[in-house]
Amino acid sequence: MSDEGHRFRFVVLGRYPARLKGNQTAVTVNMSAGVEGHLVYCGTLTLAESEFATLVDALRRSLQDAVETEDHTQDHTPA
Repeated sequence: MSDEGHRFRFVVLGRYPARLKGNQTAVTVNMSAGVEGHLVYCGTLTLAESEFATLVDALRRSLQDAVETEDHTQDHTPA
């Protein structure tokens, strides 16, 4: 695989507790991709927290520092 300097960024927008017993909390993230200094919005994903953790872990294992995460939910105190 050639290293063309691609980067991937995930921004956590929100966490949503499961309403049904046995379901996991969902997380919604925006994904951007591109090269350093020019990331382009790719889409929004909503998945279980554990699925997101698995996805990010797998990407970091192969792409290392090319994967960034930012959690906007940590910046806000619930009302």
